[in-house]
Amino acid sequence: MFSTRRLLRVRLFLEGAVVGIFTGVIVATLRFLLDEADIYRPIIFFHVNSLGRVLLAVGVMILLAAGLSKAINFDSQVAGSGIPQIKSILQGRTQMINPFRLLAVKFFATVSAIGAGMSLGRAGISVQFGAAVGNFFSKIIYAGNRHHAAVEGKFLLTAGAGAGLAAIFNAPLAGVIFCIEDLRKKFSQEILIAAVTAAVMASFIVKIVFGVRPVFETITVTPLNVSSVIIVPNLDMIAAVSAAPLKFIALFILLGIICGVAGAIFYKALILSLNTYDRLKIFGFKRFAIPLLLAIPIGIELPQILGCGNVLVDEMLITRHAVSLLIILLAGKVFYTLICFGTNAPGGLFLPVLVIGALIGNIFARVGNSLHFFTADWTTLFIIFGMAAFFAAVIKAPITGSILILELTGQFEHLFSLIIISGVAFMISDLCGGEPIFSALLERSHKKIPD
Repeated sequence: MFSTRRLLRVRLFLEGAVVGIFTGVIVATLRFLLDEADIYRPIIFFHVNSLGRVLLAVGVMILLAAGLSKAINFDSQVAGSGIPQIKSILQGRTQMINPFRLLAVKFFATVSAIGAGMSLGRAGISVQFGAAVGNFFSKIIYAGNRHHAAVEGKFLLTAGAGAGLAAIFNAPLAGVIFCIEDLRKKFSQEILIAAVTAAVMASFIVKIVFGVRPVFETITVTPLNVSSVIIVPNLDMIAAVSAAPLKFIALFILLGIICGVAGAIFYKALILSLNTYDRLKIFGFKRFAIPLLLAIPIGIELPQILGCGNVLVDEMLITRHAVSLLIILLAGKVFYTLICFGTNAPGGLFLPVLVIGALIGNIFARVGNSLHFFTADWTTLFIIFGMAAFFAAVIKAPITGSILILELTGQFEHLFSLIIISGVAFMISDLCGGEPIFSALLERSHKKIPD
C-alpha cells in the first residue's frame, strides 16, 4: 500500500502536469499577441503623420484608458503585475474569488495596455495567469474538502505561478527557483514535484508553438525608417558568447556596484511614482490616459522604448548604437516605465527591468571599450550581465535572475561570473535601502497612503 504522502505526490505530479499544459497554452497565446504588437506598433506610429491621424490616435488611447479603468473596477486583482496578489493569497491575506473571470479580464487588459505601448512586463502577468489556472483546478479537484483545498490548493497555485514564468521565458528551471526563492521562501518535496512538473509541461507547450528559441531573438526595427520591419533569422548571438575570463572579475564587480545603486534608486522611484498618482488623486480613466497619450509622441520619435522592451534588447545585440543614443534610450525607458507602472495598470516589471539592465550593461561596455579595457567583442557579455545584475538589485531574487539568464543564453560557463555580479548588485542595493519590490508592493497595498 502507498502511504498518504506518496499518494499526495502522485496527485501533485499529475495535477501539476495539467496545470502546466493549460498555463502553457494561455501564456503562449499572450506571448504571440504581444509579439505581433511589437511588429506592427512601430509601423502604425510611423504613419501617425497628420493632424487627423494624431486625433484618431488620441481617441483610441482614451478609449483604451476607459477600458482599463472598467476592467480594474470589475475585478481589483486585474491591477498591477499580479505577483504581489499571489504572495498575498499564499500568505492567507486574500483569496482569488473567481480565477476564470480574472484570466479573461486581465488577458484583455494586458494585451490592450502593453500592445498599445505601455512600458510594462508580461512575466508577472504570466505568473498570475498560471496561479489562476492552479487555483481554478484546485477548486474543481478539492471541491467540498476545505482542508485539501487550503493545503494542496496552494501547492497547485504555486506550481501554476512557476509554470507561468517558465512559459513566458522558455525557462523551466527559473520558474521552479522563483517559486522557492520569492513566492514560498521555503522548500518541500511536494512543492518541488508540482512546480517542476508544471514548469516543464508549460515550457514544452511554448516550445511547440515558438520552437526552441529565446525570448530575446534578433528581430529589430530600423530606428530611422520604421516603414519596414527587419526580421532576420535567429543568429543565436547570445548563446555564442564565450565564457568570461577571470581578468574581468574586477569589471564585473564594478558593474554590479553600478547596477546595485541604480536598482535601489529605481525601487524608490517606483514607490514614489505610485504614491504620486495617489496623492494627486489621479484615478479612473485619467490615470491610464496619461501614459497612453504619452505613447503617441514617444511612438513617433522613439518607438524602441514602448512595450515590454525585448525588441530593444534584440536591436542592441545586432546594432552598435552611439553612446548618446543609448543614454537617451536608458533615460526614456526608465522615465516611461515609472509613468506606466505608477498607474498600477495590468503589467509586470521583469522585462522592463531586464531591458534597463541591458542598457546599463551596454553603456558600461562601450565606455570600457573606449578606455581599452577590453575589445568590442565583449559588449554582448556585458549586456547579459547587466540584465542579471539589475534584476538582482530590483527584484531581489539573485538566484532566479542568474538561472534565468543562464537558460536564456544556454551557456552555463557564465554561472560563476553571474553569481558574483548578481550577489554584488543584490548586496549594494540592500545597503542603499532597496527592498524586494514585490514584497514592498504587497505591504503597500495593505496600507492607506497618507494625503
